[in-house]
Amino acid sequence: MARRLVQMSLTPARMSGIGAAIYGGAVGQLGFLLGGVGFAGIAVWLLRRVPAPPPPPREPVLPPAPDQVYLDIAAAHDLGTGAAFAARINAIAPKAKLPMLGLADLARLGDVIDARQRKQDQFRLSPAIAVIRQARRGIDITRDGSSWLGGLPHLGDTPWPRSAQDVPLHHLAQIALEDLPDHALPPELPRAGNLCFFVDSATGHKVLHIAPHSMGPTALPADLPPIAAGPEHDDQTTMPPVFARWPVGFHPLPAQDSATAMALSFGDDKGGTPDADSYAVTAPALARPWLWDTAHRVIHALMQAEHDIPRTIAAARARVADHGDRYAAELAFLIENETAFRRYVQAAAKWVAGRDRFTPMDPEDIALLETLFGQISTRPNRQPGFALFYRYARGQITRLRDARNATLMVLARGEPAVYALLPEPVKADLDAHHRLPSQGRWHQMFGAASDGQAQTGMHAHDHMLLQLHADALVGWGDMGVIRFWISTDDLAARRWDAVAVTRQST
Repeated sequence: MARRLVQMSLTPARMSGIGAAIYGGAVGQLGFLLGGVGFAGIAVWLLRRVPAPPPPPREPVLPPAPDQVYLDIAAAHDLGTGAAFAARINAIAPKAKLPMLGLADLARLGDVIDARQRKQDQFRLSPAIAVIRQARRGIDITRDGSSWLGGLPHLGDTPWPRSAQDVPLHHLAQIALEDLPDHALPPELPRAGNLCFFVDSATGHKVLHIAPHSMGPTALPADLPPIAAGPEHDDQTTMPPVFARWPVGFHPLPAQDSATAMALSFGDDKGGTPDADSYAVTAPALARPWLWDTAHRVIHALMQAEHDIPRTIAAARARVADHGDRYAAELAFLIENETAFRRYVQAAAKWVAGRDRFTPMDPEDIALLETLFGQISTRPNRQPGFALFYRYARGQITRLRDARNATLMVLARGEPAVYALLPEPVKADLDAHHRLPSQGRWHQMFGAASDGQAQTGMHAHDHMLLQLHADALVGWGDMGVIRFWISTDDLAARRWDAVAVTRQST
């Protein structure tokens, strides 16, 4: 049987079937084995493979930067032409964390750089001319002089300039161009006519070129606002609408080291605000209240304190709420003495009512004013009278000396009849030692800034038409510094509307 089976399996047909079966089975097993080996290899490869690093974070999209940033970078890298800027800025920008510029911005900022370079090439810094207040003795400051600070302008037929809000501007100065020394002035500057300078308390300004021989001062606009308003200003609720007029002269300065030249010419000038106490020897009357103007100022401050009583008591309640009983006694005093303080102020107001400000006070009245002020002044370790009502009021005079100095300033810049009340030693001192706005500073046309501030930024290659410092004798007590700028091209074209103004606090 076995042999038959073997024999049967050896027939050709059977052998082909068997071969196919064996081949097929072998191939199937081999495929299975190869497949198993393949999967195992892939698994081992996956386990042994070093993980790929995560993709780098995408750079954030940078926001647009202001034009000035690119212009500053261009200056720092000496990219002085538009072509140099366009060629290099996009290589520098990524290092500065700035977005690269497109073709339109490259062309636009390149034009700005080329224009600035042309402006720089055209500009020649002219030597400075100091603008000096004239000595008062021998002149009438209300009408003498062809150039002056403050006062009323002579505009002829030109309308008084107004702000964008249709409010009249304040006049700062009128300069007769014929008065300027021929001191290497910019060749583009006209040599005839007058320049009139105006500002407001915000950003408004105007420069007018007025034809020569415009006759007489221009009348004040009916809606010209006061220079300043409110109790914080010089213990006066409302100041006048125009600054004091003061004629000026011109002092040419060298191109280099103007400060040394000014020190040689005005080294004794103290500038600033004259002090009444400094005349105790030469003018002893000024060492005490002298004119009724001083008494009016003190009583005005008292009346402001009376007006502020509700505000003062409310502030005292707030202090008690915030700090507890520490301020309870002050609050109780204010509440209990309100009526008495009001009577006190009303009696003082009645006492000065009708008194001419520029009439001398009698010795008895001087003593009474000093006693009255003693009731509201606060001294160390002492709380006399009504000091609590006065301490927290606005616009207060903290020392009687402050009121005397305010009176001195009014006399120094007043009309001739008022100025005449000053003792002669005081007039002489004002002329000799108080013609500059402050010690080491002066008003100026052209040149570099007189306070050491470099001409930088957008006005580095502009002409400084006029620089005015705070000047108490003209009434510019807290003005800081105002400068008027114009480019060479605009000066040549008489584009006075293109004048720019910078204001600097001091």
